[in-house]
Amino acid sequence: MFTIAMSLSRSNISEFPAMPDITPHLVVNFVWAAIIFYLFYLHFITYFEKRQFVWYLIYSIILSIALSCLFLWTHWLINKHFNIFNYRVFAPPMVGTFILAQCGSLVRGFENWFTNIKLKVELENRNLKNELELLKSQINPHFLFNTLNNIDSFIQTSPQEASRSLITLSNMLRYMIYDTKSDLVPLTKEIEYIHNFIQLQHIRNKNPDYIKVSIPDNCSGILVAPMLFIPFIENAFKYSFNTGKLPVIHIELQCSKDKLQFNCRNYFNSDPSLQERTGGVGLENVKRRLELLYPGKYQLAISKENHIFSVNLSIHLA
Repeated sequence: MFTIAMSLSRSNISEFPAMPDITPHLVVNFVWAAIIFYLFYLHFITYFEKRQFVWYLIYSIILSIALSCLFLWTHWLINKHFNIFNYRVFAPPMVGTFILAQCGSLVRGFENWFTNIKLKVELENRNLKNELELLKSQINPHFLFNTLNNIDSFIQTSPQEASRSLITLSNMLRYMIYDTKSDLVPLTKEIEYIHNFIQLQHIRNKNPDYIKVSIPDNCSGILVAPMLFIPFIENAFKYSFNTGKLPVIHIELQCSKDKLQFNCRNYFNSDPSLQERTGGVGLENVKRRLELLYPGKYQLAISKENHIFSVNLSIHLA
């Protein structure tokens, strides 16, 4: 905002008579500053946003000169001794008007920048959430088809056992439908789900030594992303092959407050002619979920060596 005192240099201030009341001039200056600021804040910033820099500069200069002439003329109406034709009086307000106009554009530019950043973050979060839901929905049904086929083959030979298996499956589906809607679930719930899954797999293979499970009981109070380990376990059962060495499948989980260590190993038949072709959608999805949920906080190693398919997953929870 430019007052009369600001528009006069010390070298020519004596050219003007004393003004007993400068309030009208201060009001004019305030209106002057508000108009130029909000004109560029609300309207002329659009030229800059459209990258019409030449037009923006031209309009800035023209508007600064026009408004300076208008309000200096207003000052002259208030005080007829005010010499608006003196360049020492005219030049500083014109330059100040131009600078104030750029301040309006600059403030609006920063506001738009922060708004765009916020919208971009919100859009990325929404897209990641949608992608996670899609990946989760692709992972969940994998175990269902195999389990239903196993129970179907078991119904006629042992209806009571089939009934218990259906109850177990019902508990698993309830967990999948309702509990996994949260971003994080108690690790104890995931462990219970794994135990139920393995119990259903015993329908197909009753040998207690076929599967070895090493999961501690001290995993309470730990939260983890839902349905994170089951794709690896399901894959182990799907492609396991009894080479005569037991256990065929070994599942191990170690937990602490700041780290999870998951290992899953199974024997498989390395003969390409006997291996089922698969796109590996489940494993690819769980890799993508790890990238989204634990960026930079996990290590995943998958290997095939000596007829053993091995998965080692470490997750840092801190």
